[in-house]
Amino acid sequence: MRFGNGEDVIEKFNKLVQDKIMEEYVEKFKELKSLIKALDPTLLEAYNISSFFSGLKNDIRLMFKILKPTKLMQAVKQVKWQEE
Repeated sequence: MRFGNGEDVIEKFNKLVQDKIMEEYVEKFKELKSLIKALDPTLLEAYNISSFFSGLKNDIRLMFKILKPTKLMQAVKQVKWQEE
């Protein structure tokens, strides 16, 4: 699946990283995840969580990976809570 500019959605999803504002990262992640889910609805929740954590800044990723969330929304809430 490609965006209008020809960029592959899977490539974009795999390269997504948190630059500065957590909220921007979360919104872009959700947007891309929904496109990926449309391509493959069988993806496991563990894949989504791993992908979410892999794009976070190192200090945040390490802190929250320890908590081992089992649901993506749980991971998102934990990370957003930390930023407040």
